[in-house]
Amino acid sequence: MELVASKNNETEHQEHANTCFHRTAENEVTTNLRSGKGQSFSHGRHHARTAHGILNIIGWGILLPIGVIIARYLRRFPIEYDEWHPLHMLCQISGYILGTVGWGIGLWLGNSSKHYTLKTHRILGILVFAFATIQILTSFLQPRRENECSKWWEIFHQSMGYTVVALSIANIFQGIIHQSHAEKWKWLYVAILALLAFLAAALEIFRWIVKSKLQLPIAFHNNNIYNFT
Repeated sequence: MELVASKNNETEHQEHANTCFHRTAENEVTTNLRSGKGQSFSHGRHHARTAHGILNIIGWGILLPIGVIIARYLRRFPIEYDEWHPLHMLCQISGYILGTVGWGIGLWLGNSSKHYTLKTHRILGILVFAFATIQILTSFLQPRRENECSKWWEIFHQSMGYTVVALSIANIFQGIIHQSHAEKWKWLYVAILALLAFLAAALEIFRWIVKSKLQLPIAFHNNNIYNFT
């Protein structure tokens, strides 16, 4: 009897040694040390989270703000650049595509985990996607300059653009705090934002210097952003 009990205890100890239970920030994983099956799933989710973060940072958090800067400072005043509109649309559409792919990965990550929902991050992500979709669609529906609705379209389009950028930046920081190496990601994105903010501030100062020298009033309703005549 003692021999049988000793053998059973040894078997249980061996099975416990072969199986490792560990928690991650995403879910609870049971990993068999011989097969490594649990590890491969966990690594796959880790790579998906990294791709989700990178795509959203580049799409929503970098390209969209650059598109806003181009539309504000290169279309006519203070710097007139003939190709500003294709460049603006390139930034907006490519940012929207990358951001949408990243958003889709985020939805998959949330739906595949019972313990990793990130409610605030998810809601902000849905709002960003919805508002950005409206913004892209209304870009192709601008009325002509002589139309009375033109001024109101501009107010809506610019307000929506700034809203999308603000929500995107807030949501990126919401996502970063749940990433591994969060501090490194946070300061990297802060550095990128600081660079974009410095560029925008420099162009804004230059805009007002030129305005004061030329005594040119900058009327909002005269800066129709998609008409070329």
